[in-house]
Amino acid sequence: MGSVDQRGVAWFTAVYEEHYDAVRRYVLRRLRDPSTSEELAQEVFVITWRRRTRAPEHCLPWLYGIARRVLANDRRAVRARPEAMALPSDDVLRDRREDPARGAQHVDVHRAMDALSETDQEVLRLVGWEGLDLGDAARVLGCARGTARVRLFRARRRLAKSLENPDSERENAVSAPCPAAVEPLEESHA
Repeated sequence: MGSVDQRGVAWFTAVYEEHYDAVRRYVLRRLRDPSTSEELAQEVFVITWRRRTRAPEHCLPWLYGIARRVLANDRRAVRARPEAMALPSDDVLRDRREDPARGAQHVDVHRAMDALSETDQEVLRLVGWEGLDLGDAARVLGCARGTARVRLFRARRRLAKSLENPDSERENAVSAPCPAAVEPLEESHA
Protein backbone atom coordinates (compact mmCIF):
# COMPACT_ATOMS: atom_id res chain seq x y z
CA MET A 1 0.00 0.00 0.00
CA GLY A 2 1.46 3.40 -1.02
CA SER A 3 1.73 6.53 1.11
CA VAL A 4 -1.27 8.11 -0.66
CA ASP A 5 -3.41 5.12 0.31
CA GLN A 6 -2.18 5.30 3.91
CA ARG A 7 -3.09 8.99 4.11
CA GLY A 8 -6.50 8.17 2.67
CA VAL A 9 -7.05 5.44 5.24
CA ALA A 10 -5.91 7.73 8.07
CA TRP A 11 -8.20 10.56 6.83
CA PHE A 12 -11.17 8.22 6.46
CA THR A 13 -10.63 6.65 9.88
CA ALA A 14 -10.50 10.09 11.50
CA VAL A 15 -13.63 11.29 9.66
CA TYR A 16 -15.51 8.09 10.50
CA GLU A 17 -14.61 8.24 14.19
CA GLU A 18 -15.44 11.94 14.45
CA HIS A 19 -18.69 12.03 12.45
CA TYR A 20 -20.26 8.56 12.41
CA ASP A 21 -22.56 9.26 15.39
CA ALA A 22 -23.69 12.59 13.92
CA VAL A 23 -24.49 10.97 10.56
CA ARG A 24 -26.31 8.07 12.25
CA ARG A 25 -28.42 10.51 14.31
CA TYR A 26 -29.13 12.56 11.17
CA VAL A 27 -30.51 9.46 9.45
CA LEU A 28 -32.32 8.17 12.56
CA ARG A 29 -34.14 11.47 13.08
CA ARG A 30 -35.53 11.21 9.58
CA LEU A 31 -36.40 7.50 9.60
CA ARG A 32 -36.97 6.67 13.28
CA ASP A 33 -35.90 3.10 12.50
CA PRO A 34 -32.64 2.20 14.27
CA SER A 35 -31.66 -0.80 12.16
CA THR A 36 -32.27 0.92 8.82
CA SER A 37 -30.53 4.03 10.15
CA GLU A 38 -27.42 2.01 10.93
CA GLU A 39 -27.42 0.49 7.43
CA LEU A 40 -27.88 3.84 5.71
CA ALA A 41 -25.21 5.52 7.85
CA GLN A 42 -22.82 2.78 6.80
CA GLU A 43 -23.78 3.39 3.17
CA VAL A 44 -22.95 7.09 3.63
CA PHE A 45 -19.44 6.14 4.69
CA VAL A 46 -19.00 3.70 1.82
CA ILE A 47 -19.77 6.61 -0.53
CA THR A 48 -17.49 8.86 1.54
CA TRP A 49 -14.60 6.47 1.01
CA ARG A 50 -15.17 6.41 -2.75
CA ARG A 51 -15.38 10.22 -2.91
CA ARG A 52 -12.64 10.96 -0.36
CA THR A 53 -10.57 12.93 -2.88
CA ARG A 54 -13.45 15.41 -3.26
CA ALA A 55 -14.08 15.91 0.46
CA PRO A 56 -13.87 19.47 1.79
CA GLU A 57 -11.82 20.26 4.89
CA HIS A 58 -14.96 20.89 7.00
CA CYS A 59 -16.76 17.75 5.88
CA LEU A 60 -19.79 17.31 8.19
CA PRO A 61 -22.17 19.30 5.93
CA TRP A 62 -20.77 17.34 2.97
CA LEU A 63 -21.55 14.08 4.82
CA TYR A 64 -25.07 15.33 5.56
CA GLY A 65 -25.48 16.05 1.83
CA ILE A 66 -24.47 12.47 1.04
CA ALA A 67 -26.84 11.19 3.74
CA ARG A 68 -29.65 13.29 2.31
CA ARG A 69 -29.20 11.65 -1.12
CA VAL A 70 -28.93 8.17 0.45
CA LEU A 71 -32.21 8.83 2.30
CA ALA A 72 -33.87 10.01 -0.92
CA ASN A 73 -32.79 6.81 -2.68
CA ASP A 74 -34.08 4.75 0.24
CA ARG A 75 -37.44 6.56 0.19
CA ARG A 76 -37.82 5.80 -3.51
CA ALA A 77 -37.09 2.13 -2.82
CA VAL A 78 -39.54 2.06 0.10
CA ARG A 79 -42.38 3.34 -2.09
CA ALA A 80 -42.33 0.00 -3.88
CA ARG A 81 -42.58 -1.90 -0.57
CA PRO A 82 -45.57 -2.11 1.80
CA GLU A 83 -45.86 0.80 4.24
CA ALA A 84 -44.13 0.16 7.55
CA MET A 85 -45.30 1.70 10.80
CA ALA A 86 -42.99 4.49 11.96
CA LEU A 87 -41.73 3.99 15.50
CA PRO A 88 -41.18 6.89 17.88
CA SER A 89 -37.56 7.84 18.47
CA ASP A 90 -35.72 6.72 21.61
CA ASP A 91 -35.77 10.34 22.85
CA VAL A 92 -39.56 10.48 22.65
CA LEU A 93 -39.98 7.11 24.41
CA ARG A 94 -37.55 8.12 27.18
CA ASP A 95 -39.24 11.51 27.59
CA ARG A 96 -42.68 9.87 27.88
CA ARG A 97 -41.39 7.63 30.69
CA GLU A 98 -39.42 10.30 32.55
CA ASP A 99 -41.65 13.33 32.04
CA PRO A 100 -45.11 12.81 30.51
CA ALA A 101 -45.53 16.55 29.82
CA ARG A 102 -42.26 16.67 27.87
CA GLY A 103 -43.27 13.52 25.96
CA ALA A 104 -46.55 15.22 25.02
CA GLN A 105 -44.59 18.26 23.83
CA HIS A 106 -42.54 15.99 21.53
CA VAL A 107 -45.78 14.51 20.16
CA ASP A 108 -47.09 18.04 19.48
CA VAL A 109 -43.88 18.96 17.65
CA HIS A 110 -44.05 15.70 15.67
CA ARG A 111 -47.57 16.57 14.57
CA ALA A 112 -46.61 20.13 13.71
CA MET A 113 -43.62 18.91 11.70
CA ASP A 114 -45.82 16.36 9.90
CA ALA A 115 -47.96 19.24 8.65
CA LEU A 116 -44.96 20.84 6.92
CA SER A 117 -43.49 20.08 3.52
CA GLU A 118 -40.36 17.93 3.34
CA THR A 119 -38.39 21.04 2.32
CA ASP A 120 -39.52 22.92 5.44
CA GLN A 121 -38.82 19.91 7.64
CA GLU A 122 -35.31 19.50 6.26
CA VAL A 123 -34.18 23.10 6.77
CA LEU A 124 -35.60 23.07 10.31
CA ARG A 125 -33.85 19.79 11.10
CA LEU A 126 -30.51 20.93 9.71
CA VAL A 127 -30.49 24.09 11.82
CA GLY A 128 -32.45 22.90 14.88
CA TRP A 129 -31.33 19.29 15.19
CA GLU A 130 -28.02 19.07 13.42
CA GLY A 131 -26.92 22.48 14.70
CA LEU A 132 -25.64 23.71 11.35
CA ASP A 133 -25.26 27.41 10.61
CA LEU A 134 -26.98 28.80 7.52
CA GLY A 135 -23.91 28.48 5.31
CA ASP A 136 -23.50 24.78 6.09
CA ALA A 137 -27.25 24.14 5.82
CA ALA A 138 -27.21 25.82 2.40
CA ARG A 139 -24.38 23.48 1.30
CA VAL A 140 -26.39 20.43 2.38
CA LEU A 141 -29.51 21.73 0.63
CA GLY A 142 -27.56 22.70 -2.49
CA CYS A 143 -28.70 26.33 -2.49
CA ALA A 144 -27.36 29.80 -1.77
CA ARG A 145 -27.06 31.03 1.82
CA GLY A 146 -29.71 33.69 1.20
CA THR A 147 -32.10 31.08 -0.14
CA ALA A 148 -31.52 28.90 2.95
CA ARG A 149 -32.15 31.94 5.17
CA VAL A 150 -35.50 32.63 3.50
CA ARG A 151 -36.46 28.94 3.63
CA LEU A 152 -35.60 28.79 7.33
CA PHE A 153 -37.55 31.97 8.12
CA ARG A 154 -40.63 30.72 6.26
CA ALA A 155 -40.36 27.21 7.69
CA ARG A 156 -40.13 28.57 11.25
CA ARG A 157 -43.18 30.72 10.62
CA ARG A 158 -45.13 27.72 9.25
CA LEU A 159 -44.00 25.53 12.15
CA ALA A 160 -45.16 28.11 14.69
CA LYS A 161 -48.51 28.33 12.90
CA SER A 162 -48.77 24.53 12.83
CA LEU A 163 -48.02 24.37 16.57
CA GLU A 164 -50.81 26.90 17.19
CA ASN A 165 -53.22 24.87 15.03
CA PRO A 166 -52.58 21.20 15.87
CA ASP A 167 -55.53 20.02 13.75
CA SER A 168 -53.88 21.10 10.49
CA GLU A 169 -53.77 18.51 7.72
CA ARG A 170 -50.57 16.48 7.43
CA GLU A 171 -48.68 16.65 4.14
CA ASN A 172 -45.81 14.26 4.88
CA ALA A 173 -45.33 11.03 6.81
CA VAL A 174 -41.65 11.49 7.79
CA SER A 175 -40.87 13.86 10.65
CA ALA A 176 -38.75 14.54 13.72
CA PRO A 177 -39.13 17.03 16.56
CA CYS A 178 -37.24 20.27 16.11
CA PRO A 179 -37.83 22.45 19.19
CA ALA A 180 -34.80 24.70 18.59
CA ALA A 181 -36.12 25.67 15.17
CA VAL A 182 -39.11 27.54 16.65
CA GLU A 183 -36.88 30.36 17.91
CA PRO A 184 -36.83 33.49 15.72
CA LEU A 185 -34.03 33.84 13.20
CA GLU A 186 -31.19 35.85 14.66
CA GLU A 187 -29.36 38.38 12.53
CA SER A 188 -26.03 36.80 13.56
CA HIS A 189 -26.89 33.92 11.20
CA ALA A 190 -27.27 36.28 8.26
